[in-house]
Amino acid sequence: AETNFVANLLVDGSGSMTYGSGKISKLEYVKYMAASMAYLITDQSDSVGVGVFDGEVQRYVPPKSSKSVINDISRELENTVPHPRTDVGAVLSNFAHRMARRGVVMLFSDMLDNTEAFIEGINHLRYRGHNVVVFHTLDPFEIEFPFKGTSRFVGLEDDGDLVTQPDRLRDNYLKELEIFISGIRDACTKAEVDYVLVNTAEPIENVLSGYLLQRALENRK
Repeated sequence: AETNFVANLLVDGSGSMTYGSGKISKLEYVKYMAASMAYLITDQSDSVGVGVFDGEVQRYVPPKSSKSVINDISRELENTVPHPRTDVGAVLSNFAHRMARRGVVMLFSDMLDNTEAFIEGINHLRYRGHNVVVFHTLDPFEIEFPFKGTSRFVGLEDDGDLVTQPDRLRDNYLKELEIFISGIRDACTKAEVDYVLVNTAEPIENVLSGYLLQRALENRK
């Protein structure tokens, strides 16, 4: 039977996603979020698949509408081994060709990558008629930068370590973060892509229900 739409959920499994200041890393958070979204989609009898990527798609579960796909997705997400580098832009461009029919691409990533390549990737998907949702996922410490005293920052994608006093960096860091987030958000707005800034301190159900409610309200306009 023909389903309403096909959704592909793309989960960033690169090194920077392993960071977590609390009980859960960004990677674990987006795994739960993707699995929850997959369940909601199949519940509507729509098809869902999942790809886990770093520099390229490493694991892929093709879209299905049956509930059995949830087990396949959960298994692949559990078996994800983080790799150092990421290439969001190339992965999105490749997916633009991979999807045989128009559908939805949901991206779960911290977006710590080349912003210009990302913009090229979402434009490529949009040009081919796909709807795109970006769940820009950051840890609360990345958003607030609450570090004090002399601290060692460990590079998560082969970037080396940095020992410094965060107090001296905070203002500049927060300014650069705002520029970074605004750049991603503005690119999404321009391409008519849904953008959701996700703080991993927030319960996953709040993030998903907030997004779905917003979508429902917009669809009624």
